[in-house]
Amino acid sequence: MTIELKEKEGELSRNAEETETTREKLQKSLEQLESKIFEAENAQNRLYSLLANASEIIFIYDEHMSIQYVSPSVANILGYTPEEVIQGKYLDRLTRKGEESMRSMFAELIEESEKTITIQYAFMKKNGQKIFLESTGRNLLRDPAICGILLNSTDITERKRAEREERLKSKMQALSENSLDLIIRLSMEGQFFYANPVVKNFIGINPSALINKTLQEINGKEKLIQYFRETIETVKSSPGKVSSELTVPGMVDGAESERIMRFTAIPEFNETELETILFVGHDITEAKQTELEIQDKNRKIEDSINYARRIQSSILPDIKQVRQLLPKSFIYYKPKDVVSGDFPWFFSHANDIYVAVVDCTGHGVPGAMLSFVGYFLLNNIVDHDRKLSASEICDLLHDEVRKTLKQDSQDAEARDGMDIAFCKISHADKEVQYAGAHRPLYFLHDGEFTEYKGDRKAIGGILHKKKKEENFTNYTIKYRNGDKIFLFSDGLPDQIGGPEGKKYSPGRIREMILENKDLPVEEYMRLFSDDFERWRGDGKQIDDVLLIGIEF
Repeated sequence: MTIELKEKEGELSRNAEETETTREKLQKSLEQLESKIFEAENAQNRLYSLLANASEIIFIYDEHMSIQYVSPSVANILGYTPEEVIQGKYLDRLTRKGEESMRSMFAELIEESEKTITIQYAFMKKNGQKIFLESTGRNLLRDPAICGILLNSTDITERKRAEREERLKSKMQALSENSLDLIIRLSMEGQFFYANPVVKNFIGINPSALINKTLQEINGKEKLIQYFRETIETVKSSPGKVSSELTVPGMVDGAESERIMRFTAIPEFNETELETILFVGHDITEAKQTELEIQDKNRKIEDSINYARRIQSSILPDIKQVRQLLPKSFIYYKPKDVVSGDFPWFFSHANDIYVAVVDCTGHGVPGAMLSFVGYFLLNNIVDHDRKLSASEICDLLHDEVRKTLKQDSQDAEARDGMDIAFCKISHADKEVQYAGAHRPLYFLHDGEFTEYKGDRKAIGGILHKKKKEENFTNYTIKYRNGDKIFLFSDGLPDQIGGPEGKKYSPGRIREMILENKDLPVEEYMRLFSDDFERWRGDGKQIDDVLLIGIEF
């Protein structure tokens, strides 16, 4: 038994050794397993950290365009959690065009599984900021590791901005290189950063040789260099656009001449720091010469018109002369331009006094030229020893105007003429003969108002071939002391103004006369003058204004 016990003891000892060895091996395996688990956890954490901080978002879609997975980087890039995106918050933030591009890409990827497609589209982040995304899609539905459509999406907003800036810069560079203007960019220290080819015509140095030089290194052209220096100091003290005109020597077609340049200095900022100044010089020499020529021509035209006014004024009746025969009378005369197409006419012959308001076609110079025709024709008609009624004088004037303007020829085109309110006054018979072409006569007798309308035909013009022309109507009006008559052109009633922007109207003239029927006729001039100015207000006078009033 002792031997047997010893044998068993030895066996137990061997078993214990083996157990210890096995335990040690097991402990070592456990330590190795824990190490691998730790490494796996670290790897998983690293992968998650990489995915969360990646500059792109990984999407996995099923074939029905439903998101199955989105990488955690979506939170940093788009502002949504992966859960929000999976719940459908993604497509809602696409523009219509972006959604169409996305659906079109999916349809194409499903149809052609080997294809890789890249699209760009705008996207609205959760905070409302608009960005641009670029997505590259691949069909990995048959890949057991993915089992879906894989999209890698990147924020390309900054790239798009840089591309746009570069495109605009290239475009501006091309425009600048081909511009006829002088274009220079200077630093605040006067260093050349850019100069276009035109600069050589004014500084005499090739643009490429100017780059990085300073104003101090440029010889000659002191006037232009001094302008750049002074403008830099001006912009430094008060940042803002500065415009100037400068006369400097420049080369044009191989010859040097004095050029008038209009310079604009534009400050350029890097964020809030004033970095450079862009100088743009436009040659306005020819424009200035043209401007001076136009000014000279305008001055000559103005002198001619003023001279015409002096001539026209010299033939118009003087109110003092009129009042020698018609003591109680006034003439309210307000031309629209320097010279007028309306004119008052006055003539005395034998025992008769002739008064007329004449309104020629147009105003200004054309109207004034026609007014001379009317003036001298009227003088010639009445300055004869013959008894003519007011209507007969208008008939003769009508014929003479047509002859003078050659309106009686077969190929006549000139339709110019005149309207007239014409009166022949006889103090001996205490009567007024009146005839009118589109112009009325207003008669105030014992406070009662009467309107005598002129005929609906003008003095002059081309006759209607199929319509017989009637002579002017002659009205004979007996008057008593205190009666008043008023003659006027259409400039007064046609004036636009008042609170509602309407015409002054003949009705307002009638009201003014009746409401002030007891006033001496001389007071009407101030009355109508003040009322016309109030009515016109800040508006433009649209025609010549002429009003004559006479009290017997």
